[in-house]
Amino acid sequence: MTGSSQYGHMYAPLRTPNFRMFITGQTVSTIGTLVQMTAQSWVVYQLTHSPAALGWVTMLGSLPMLLLGPFAGSIADRVPRRTLLIGTQAILGSLAAILAILVQTDVIQIWHIYVLAVITGIVTAIDMPALQAFAADLTGTAMIRQAVTLNSMAFQLARIVGPSLAGLLIGYFGTATAFWVNALSFVAVIVALARVRFTDNAATQLTARPGASTHGAAGSKGGPLEAISYVRSQPMMIDLYLFSMLFVFFVFSTMTVMPAFVAEVLQGDARVLGLLGGISGAGSMTVTLLILPVVHNVRRTGILVSGALIWFGTMLMIMTSIANPSVSEVIRRVGDYLGISEPIVVTAAIFGYLQGMAGPLVMTTSMGLLQQMSPEAMRARLLGLSSMITFGLQPFSGLLVGYSGEHLGPANALWINGFLLVSCTACLLVFRSSVRSEAPRPASPPSTPPLVTSGVVEKHEVPATASVVAGASAS
Repeated sequence: MTGSSQYGHMYAPLRTPNFRMFITGQTVSTIGTLVQMTAQSWVVYQLTHSPAALGWVTMLGSLPMLLLGPFAGSIADRVPRRTLLIGTQAILGSLAAILAILVQTDVIQIWHIYVLAVITGIVTAIDMPALQAFAADLTGTAMIRQAVTLNSMAFQLARIVGPSLAGLLIGYFGTATAFWVNALSFVAVIVALARVRFTDNAATQLTARPGASTHGAAGSKGGPLEAISYVRSQPMMIDLYLFSMLFVFFVFSTMTVMPAFVAEVLQGDARVLGLLGGISGAGSMTVTLLILPVVHNVRRTGILVSGALIWFGTMLMIMTSIANPSVSEVIRRVGDYLGISEPIVVTAAIFGYLQGMAGPLVMTTSMGLLQQMSPEAMRARLLGLSSMITFGLQPFSGLLVGYSGEHLGPANALWINGFLLVSCTACLLVFRSSVRSEAPRPASPPSTPPLVTSGVVEKHEVPATASVVAGASAS
């Protein structure tokens, strides 16, 4: 496949009008979510000046994913996803509005944020598996990896815009504005969901979908135990879960202490925090646009993902050297020589960009291959299981990093994360032969995406595994 055809192949899902609506609404909503995440972490740190409190917020928001992940996947395999996700998006928007009111009226307390974090986590645990399964519903299994890549591209765009926009909103209009922006952003995805239309034929297929049976959610057949049994028989799928676990435990958790790192090491404010988040997103977007289309056909994905994790850990350890007085003094002298006004912040931004390059190679590659390897009848359950064993780790990783930052300092906490990430990834690469094995090719040949006329998905002559499922929706 030539370079131009590789890039054209990656954008193939955009030929489906319903997918275009979904990705547009999702991008707007994700920008709002990242605006709120940045603003919320800054509010927590301003209220408490405690990295541990940041860890508690992360723990409380992520714990529901650990407890509800597989059961949420079973729900998403059984009920119309559009209806489910319109409901979850409306609730999430309402929670953002409540937080905005609390901040704007200046009555916000840390326990308010704790309670809202728990409720948001419960709703997100239900929302996430259906959202992740939605791409295949719209594009068919033959284009899952391309759809996941485009989803990642939208997320990286949001990572560039969201944190930077949050910093500007907080700096010029106040923190409450950031939460109002997030509340309004949910309107975009709800409108997109409402405009997606499926035919009666597709609705019939949803009813007849394997796995949409009446077995109990906890039962072996059709429930989470069936998904667990399937994963145990797939060594490469276990590797994908392990990669995601490492990324969430050692990479996502760095965001927990980043406000403290900005305030104590970089001597910055909310605008600097937003700048670093946006720069990291720019690094991820660069890789999504230029590298992912080229590596889609790489068969030894385990080696590729391992390299990306080691890269992130190494860049993180180097970045934390800014906290060393001797290093920071050298950086200042070089900055003065080059005429750079804030050389410490610029150096942190450069390494933030380099770190951001690893994210798409890890998560997009892992999630795309996971969906490609998943049987259609249990796709949402396997994704729910992924949420449980990956994002469900955030309660522990966020709390550990938060307390580590409080007692050892944010720079040391980040260095430890980078060192452990490199060490654990190297162990996987050496001791698990499946990590070094070739990934399986798609089981079925590429199929034509569903025809869509005036926003209505029409039944097309495609294999059952690639047809559109009624009631599927996005968030």
